[in-house]
Amino acid sequence: MQSNFAQTSALGRTAPVYTFSNSGPRQVQIEIPLHRDIMDEINTGISNSKLGEGEDYVDNLLKALQAIAVPRYNLTNKAVEPPLVAIRISNEIFVKGVVTSGIAITYEKPILSNGKYAMIKLSITVSEVDPYDATEVFKNGGFRGVVQSLRQGMNLEE
Repeated sequence: MQSNFAQTSALGRTAPVYTFSNSGPRQVQIEIPLHRDIMDEINTGISNSKLGEGEDYVDNLLKALQAIAVPRYNLTNKAVEPPLVAIRISNEIFVKGVVTSGIAITYEKPILSNGKYAMIKLSITVSEVDPYDATEVFKNGGFRGVVQSLRQGMNLEE
């Protein structure tokens, strides 16, 4: 997390005066390797995801993730609404924000019998949208922004 203070030289002072300019936004970049065979094995029979003709669980996940990188258009007020996402990494980091880098996909060999690459690497960057003060950052650290109802769903009751 970055913090920016503007430096101003004041008359009659030997040291500059610092004023707070901004901090953040906090950004989280994640790279996820996806193995088609493993994704199919762990999802078959338990996933409620609807697969299209010739698709597998990796294809489905990639389509869903690509959809969060583009806005929705509100026809009523002609506004562009960026989709908000939440990323949680264990009990260390929670960030609610907007995808700022797009979704990068890298395909790696071998090529399977269905003509698809066996491994895909997915990269995504999310920038935080809510500001937090020093008290919130000190209290919750990297896990700030989790509301009480979400905290209960994550079994993080204090």
